[in-house]
Amino acid sequence: MTFKKKNKASVLATYFFGILFFGLALLPFYDKGAIELKINEYHHPILDAFFSNITHLGDGLILIIPFVLFIFHKYCYLALLTFSSIIHLVLVHIGKKWVFPGMPRPAEFFKDIPFYEIPGVELHHWGSFPSGHTTSVFMLASFFYLVLPKKMKVHSLLMGIAFIVGFSRVYLMQHFLMDVWAGALLGIGSTMIAYFIVLKVFSKKEHQTSIFQKLKGKPSI
Repeated sequence: MTFKKKNKASVLATYFFGILFFGLALLPFYDKGAIELKINEYHHPILDAFFSNITHLGDGLILIIPFVLFIFHKYCYLALLTFSSIIHLVLVHIGKKWVFPGMPRPAEFFKDIPFYEIPGVELHHWGSFPSGHTTSVFMLASFFYLVLPKKMKVHSLLMGIAFIVGFSRVYLMQHFLMDVWAGALLGIGSTMIAYFIVLKVFSKKEHQTSIFQKLKGKPSI
């Protein structure tokens, strides 16, 4: 079995362009901050706790878990995860530090406007665009979408979780909707770029074993 998941890749492309066109159709018609302030009006302690915790699924450190898991899986899958991670981290860094340096987050943008702050959540003030948490979680969701078997039936759930984590960044007043929109595109896009690299370089039969199997000289299961 070679590393070819064209049907899944086409679905990821559908997600990418769907999110792209949704943002292009919605965001230009709203003043920056209008949607965020409207969302900020609706809070509940249960939602505060939920979004404060689920947002951590977009932390960079969360990448350690899949890396550890896929060391024991197919080499091509580990390569896909590695390239996806590197590409998305580079793109976020370029966006935050080079293209849009010092862009204010909601806490700074609304510093003269009172808004609800969730207890226990430290608000950041700079480096708004794009949302790194959103980029990471959409990258991971796209990665798992490609590598998990269809029979597991969790693919829609993965993208659903990614959307919730992205929304949590707005709910927590850490990012604007535009930051999240860009993060979702970068996350999916990073995995798609990595997929084509891996498909070109790591699709041979010899890459269907794990690193440990290659070291021991054992055949793939």
